[in-house]
Amino acid sequence: NKLYISVVEKKKNCNQLSIYYSDLINLNNNFDFKLFKNFEECGDHWVTAGRMQPLQFEEKKGIIVSTSTGPKSKDTPGDQPQDDFSIFGKIIFIDLDKKNHFIFTKGHRETQGLYVKENIILSTEHGPRGGDEVNKLIFNSNYGWPLASYGEAYYDKEKKYLKSHVENGFKEPLISFVPSIGISELIIVPHDFSPSWGNSVFVTSLNGKSIYRLQFESKEYKNILLTEKIYIGQRIRDIKYIPNKNVFFLALENFGEIGILEKVN
Repeated sequence: NKLYISVVEKKKNCNQLSIYYSDLINLNNNFDFKLFKNFEECGDHWVTAGRMQPLQFEEKKGIIVSTSTGPKSKDTPGDQPQDDFSIFGKIIFIDLDKKNHFIFTKGHRETQGLYVKENIILSTEHGPRGGDEVNKLIFNSNYGWPLASYGEAYYDKEKKYLKSHVENGFKEPLISFVPSIGISELIIVPHDFSPSWGNSVFVTSLNGKSIYRLQFESKEYKNILLTEKIYIGQRIRDIKYIPNKNVFFLALENFGEIGILEKVN
């Protein structure tokens, strides 16, 4: 019964990630946000506040939050995603009781989507020029950035990223979009919405202005059987499922609208 928000705060010319919370005792009252946790590390140039999801991990009740920070230039990414002493370019687990944190996964460029269902954790992230990814997050795994990507450098023709992740000791994405679709949020499609779409995931996009349905082989969400493009016509920033209505709400960015995606019999 608490609402958590992640924000970027500028303190003494330092961009820092902070998380605040407010009780949800009565939604008719005003929110009263209090500081939950502040990370003192300075982000380079800009910091994105990231996505958050609740997670029960090794009997600890907590949340995971995605972090990223801006590169020195488009073709000169920082080394924070591979630095075990930095919070940036990571998925961070925070213990709700003790407020301790640790690195859950690393090697991320700019995480845009995060979804948890029991022991399944899925994420999306922007690649460089091409190479948007959907990943299945496994604790203590390395996803390769800024060393490996199926995208390319923006301007530096001499700069090359490793292509095979697994051959270089990293986790492979479930799928990589080349060219990029401007990937954003993702969500597992409930059985009630469409039984024929079992083991499917909706992935939303910005530049693509579409929802991409990925159908997996099983509930382990490892092998993708097919992809289907559902054109919406606007940049889609977020997607949420409303169980009692059996519809999805879409945060449409172009005109600041909320869209409804429903099944038509």
